[in-house]
Amino acid sequence: MTQTLLVIAGEDSGDLHGAELLRELKARRPDLRIIGVGGPRMTPFLDRKLADVKDLAVVGFVEVIKHLPRLNRLFKQILAAAAEEGIAGALLIDYPGFNLRLAKALRRQLPGVKLHQYVCPQVWAWKKGRIPELGRTLDTLYCLFDFEPELFRGYPVEACFVGHPLVEVVKPECDRATFFAEAGLDPARPLVALLPGSRTGEIQHLLPPMAELAEQWRTARPEVQWVLPVAPTLDPAFVRAHLKAAPVTLVEGRTYAARAHADAALVASGTATLETALLGTPFAIVYKLNALTYQMARRIVKVPHFGLANVVARREVARELLQDEVNPERLGRELARLLEPETARRLRAELGEVRGHLGEPGAAARVAEDLLGKL
Repeated sequence: MTQTLLVIAGEDSGDLHGAELLRELKARRPDLRIIGVGGPRMTPFLDRKLADVKDLAVVGFVEVIKHLPRLNRLFKQILAAAAEEGIAGALLIDYPGFNLRLAKALRRQLPGVKLHQYVCPQVWAWKKGRIPELGRTLDTLYCLFDFEPELFRGYPVEACFVGHPLVEVVKPECDRATFFAEAGLDPARPLVALLPGSRTGEIQHLLPPMAELAEQWRTARPEVQWVLPVAPTLDPAFVRAHLKAAPVTLVEGRTYAARAHADAALVASGTATLETALLGTPFAIVYKLNALTYQMARRIVKVPHFGLANVVARREVARELLQDEVNPERLGRELARLLEPETARRLRAELGEVRGHLGEPGAAARVAEDLLGKL
């Protein structure tokens, strides 16, 4: 009898991790029916797509409130589909605000169904009150960082460290010569990569000051070239509108190559900082939220560093520029520092520390084996 697995990813990084895992699941169980929410990478593995990650990709407390009616409609559609399909299990990928609420609803509606979470929510940074909820609601919690399972000791959930999938996923899509040729860039000139995020709100907050800096450097440092790899969750026209006339080259499908072959990067806080650290490119972490959202976040964040790469390294390997610091002048000073040859050499060596905290390759395969044994 064919079994059905419900899988929910709510943002671009979840789509990335989800695609690797679904590939491993389908390789082992081609007959497994997979339904759920995913982005362009997960879509080929979904037998029934309920929605796209674009429908869920909302960041910040204030922003979520604005989109509640749409999110609630989607929530009900997912529950209805789970019941209709008679799912054998659910795999929730990161996106804790939505997925924890969904897990609780599934537990009530389908009490016999096993609930599994891939990517432990960052409860060590904020919302530690979620630890008991996760510990009692989920059956399995697959953790990407080695310090996370200990947080759930004493709860019914089986929390296990599986390693970070980025270790094997993050590699340039093409070599340096090919990338520069494809993008129409000069390999003899310095290159700066801009990564303002994968959500529309991040683009609105972070891209304008980046674009203004590129515009200023058109005359101040004309030798510098700028590239922006467009996240698959975004419309390139939307990104271009926020760049205005800034001399920035947009590329699609080359998100790793753009950073790997750049001399420096400005990267929105999140998974992209881990990716950039693994690629070894000197970078600064930038983030700017709605003012109210930021004040609320600062009151509940319990770690000394905001950027994920710094959290993993247990120290600041990439400078963090937050809120009012995200302006052309401050970004320019930091970028000039990153482009200094001696600074760049030192930072490339320090970024190697991040890799050491992320476990061995094969995370998706380990999760697939364990998950199939529990269906």
